[in-house]
Amino acid sequence: MHLLNAGAASWRLSLAVGAVALLALPAITRRADLSAPRDTSPFDGRGAALLVVLATALVLIPRYPLPAVIASLAAAAFLALHIRTRPDGFVPASLLRTRTFVLSTLLACTVATSYFTLLFTVPQLLHHRTGWTTSTIGTGQMIALLVGSTLSMTLAAISARLSRPRLLTIVLAAGALAPLTAAFAPWPPLLLLAATLAVFATSAGQATLAVYASQAAPDTLRPTAIGLFNLGYQLGGAFGPAIAALVILSA
Repeated sequence: MHLLNAGAASWRLSLAVGAVALLALPAITRRADLSAPRDTSPFDGRGAALLVVLATALVLIPRYPLPAVIASLAAAAFLALHIRTRPDGFVPASLLRTRTFVLSTLLACTVATSYFTLLFTVPQLLHHRTGWTTSTIGTGQMIALLVGSTLSMTLAAISARLSRPRLLTIVLAAGALAPLTAAFAPWPPLLLLAATLAVFATSAGQATLAVYASQAAPDTLRPTAIGLFNLGYQLGGAFGPAIAALVILSA
């Protein structure tokens, strides 16, 4: 009974944390620059719909490989044709030709996929490889995630003193070491190190790569670039749990 009550309280508290952010809306609204010129071009509903279909099909690939791949290819083909006929639509052609934007978005998706995969697989792997209790595993993972988050904030604080290549090297090295550590760690508790590296890479990577992606876009397309970049990151958040389910089921 106590465990049930704790579980019920924990998910309510988790939802309440997000609600706190609503308190900042009045202050943000007062400070927002509403005098900026707005885009009066008609909304590209077809481009938005095709992008949603493509993203949905991609997310379903781990669960339904063949039909989802076919749907993804078809949606990508239709979207490509649409972009050719409307290059300034929902997915601007100029952004897709910007190498820095495309690479930043793909890297953000990759590190997010790695993080969300390990977020769900590390507890299961620890359960199978150690004699730890559920509470011990949960506490260990929480500490690992807190350490990784602290490291990402530390990197953000000193990022102004680091060159772009060095900053990217740190993020990509952590992102690569996280799944490698989880896959080949000879000592099971090193899985917690994998979780630390994963959250560090995705937290620092999202912030760093978002800046690179938006700066590479023209001023008029920066809001669109940020939106598409965030979509790439969120796709990683969808891929990760799906891949984790496959790993856990095959373990």
